[in-house]
Amino acid sequence: MGDILTQHNIGVDLALVAAKAALEESRRRGYPRFAVAVTDRAGRLLVLLKSDDGGAHLVDSARRKAYTAASMNARTSKASKAIDERSGEPDPHLVYLNDVLIVGGGVPIQAKGELIGAIGVAGSPGSVHDEECADAGIAAIAGSLA
Repeated sequence: MGDILTQHNIGVDLALVAAKAALEESRRRGYPRFAVAVTDRAGRLLVLLKSDDGGAHLVDSARRKAYTAASMNARTSKASKAIDERSGEPDPHLVYLNDVLIVGGGVPIQAKGELIGAIGVAGSPGSVHDEECADAGIAAIAGSLA
């Protein structure tokens, strides 16, 4: 039957390992205020961690970055660059979509080439560093994704 789909999602335990690894990488780099979010493949929140000094805006940013990476199945930094290269301005259709945040720091999580979730990090001094911390989270679970 073509009407029944089987999809894989990251589980909460693996999501927590990734989030903790991203959190530790942020701490190791000396970023005192940050947040990490991990979603399933549909962008539904599984894990959300915030540093003691992290503001509410970081929680929202991390969650939205993860949601966007899952929704687009792309790094948010790449989506951001594509928009800048095309017109220099954000696509108004994307800017006004609920929960979409096209700023670096959101990275899809794939297992055997299939999207299973996403991780978003916010709070470093630049979105490129958010993305590096997100990558550290994914690296911590790489053995389970093969």
